[in-house]
Amino acid sequence: MDDLRFRGVWKSLVVKSTELSTPTVQQFDSCPIRSRVLVVDDDKLIRTLISEFLTREGYEVVTADNCLQALDLLEDPKHEFKFMVTDWELPDGNGIDLIRHARHVVQSHYMYIVMATSHGDRENLTRALNSGADDFLTKPIDRSELIARIRAGQRILNLETRLTQLANTDVLTGLPTRRVFEELVAKEWSRAQRYRLPLSCVIFDIDFFKRINDIHGHAAGDQVLREIARVFASSVRKSDIICRYGGEEFCAILPETSSAQAYIWADNIRKRIAATEVILDAAVVNVTISLGLAEPLSEMEDLSDLIEVADHCLLEAKSKGRNQIVAFNELRESVCNDPSGHLESIFQGAIAADAMTPVVSTVTPQSSVFDISQFFLDYRIPSAPVVDDEGTLVGIVSEKDLMSVAVRSNPHEIEISEVMRRNLICYPPSISLRVVWEFLNRVSIRTVLITENGKAVGVLSRQSILRWFANTAWKRKDHGNSLAFQDEQEQRLAMRRLEQAAKILAETSRQLTYDVETRTPDEHGAMVIGTVSKMQDLMVELLASVGGNGGNGAMHLHSAIESLGE
Repeated sequence: MDDLRFRGVWKSLVVKSTELSTPTVQQFDSCPIRSRVLVVDDDKLIRTLISEFLTREGYEVVTADNCLQALDLLEDPKHEFKFMVTDWELPDGNGIDLIRHARHVVQSHYMYIVMATSHGDRENLTRALNSGADDFLTKPIDRSELIARIRAGQRILNLETRLTQLANTDVLTGLPTRRVFEELVAKEWSRAQRYRLPLSCVIFDIDFFKRINDIHGHAAGDQVLREIARVFASSVRKSDIICRYGGEEFCAILPETSSAQAYIWADNIRKRIAATEVILDAAVVNVTISLGLAEPLSEMEDLSDLIEVADHCLLEAKSKGRNQIVAFNELRESVCNDPSGHLESIFQGAIAADAMTPVVSTVTPQSSVFDISQFFLDYRIPSAPVVDDEGTLVGIVSEKDLMSVAVRSNPHEIEISEVMRRNLICYPPSISLRVVWEFLNRVSIRTVLITENGKAVGVLSRQSILRWFANTAWKRKDHGNSLAFQDEQEQRLAMRRLEQAAKILAETSRQLTYDVETRTPDEHGAMVIGTVSKMQDLMVELLASVGGNGGNGAMHLHSAIESLGE
């Protein structure tokens, strides 16, 4: 009796345990949405029969009567087939070839494939499975067998969906993982670039998060992360892409959102999080966040550049005292602390105009892609500012922009306004050279434009700043604010560089004179612009090498060009 009683108790415990921890067959069979099935068969009667069986079970059925039609349906993005039931013999091929092609169609999920045929021998079964089929159904079609095999496939697909969710979701916060985030954002970046749509990136982290872990423990820190993630997820639109970027850092990409709009959103979430009370086991805490904000700029090559700039803005927000937002406009004019005065002694009041390369050639928005491509090729110019009829800067166009439309059939008809980049990084000529140097040091961007009264007057790149260092800062030896060469050897080297630059400049000038005499008047405009753009760097070298000019070679050159224009 005791043995029977023990068996009864044990059986009840096992049943209860199973009910609590093991999903039922019905749970695996069921699907949260109506699964779509593609049925491929050249026999209309069989297509109708299979469709009727599956429709009664709640599946959504789409039919095709040949391979080509089936492939068109599989490649159509509006269809997301979970299953395909295909015949072996088809009018324009066979089911084996169709399955092989179907497996090469890029889909966001796995598709379960059932081969239905009268060829039921072992050899054909092996061929079907090796080609990519998951199951085999022998004709004539039996309703019960069809439904059983589809349900078996549904269980596999549900498990695959669950595993995908686990792999794509951060376990602690429930937000998408960084890998999924980067995949989705890459598509959004391409869309924004293609259609020239605004896009903003906001990255933030929790201020003094380490203190929470140190004082309240890591379990409390996890609770804070979960609560911040909850507020974060409830503050975005369906079109926004968010993730836990790492540790206590979170990131959001806001499609079709300007920097000004993103700033408003960022300030709202900052206030929401600051007002949120996180209830822990032994305390209630409030936390704040620091945020960095950036939008795509003309010099950014890819998404990583955008996130990098936003991350630098975040670091600037933390260095300024936390619980605030720093946008790109603030980052580009910020400088680091220099308590020793070392940087100031290096730059000695130098401004952007001292190191910039003056702009000589510009193009108009109405110019065609063909004409500007030819201009770049003839005169080896990699990029040019775009100005309107009044000379106001409206964009910049480079070889890369022209390459993006090179395969189109009408380059003569495509205007530069369609491909030029508008979000430019601009500084005034009078801004401290140290400010631009620090900015280019922080980010992967290589070049900025120098503008005055809306007009492009120069280009300042890493190369031109290095040239300024070589010609000015590195040659100084401070003796009561006097400038001197460090030794006689360096003086001789500078003299040789000066002679070489003067010789090349003279040769280029003679070539320009010859071209003007031998070429047609229609060619003179572009020819002069191209040659002068080559000469300008040599002129900067000459002016910078002359003692006593204070390093203002580019400024003097810009003034000289303006006087020539008058």
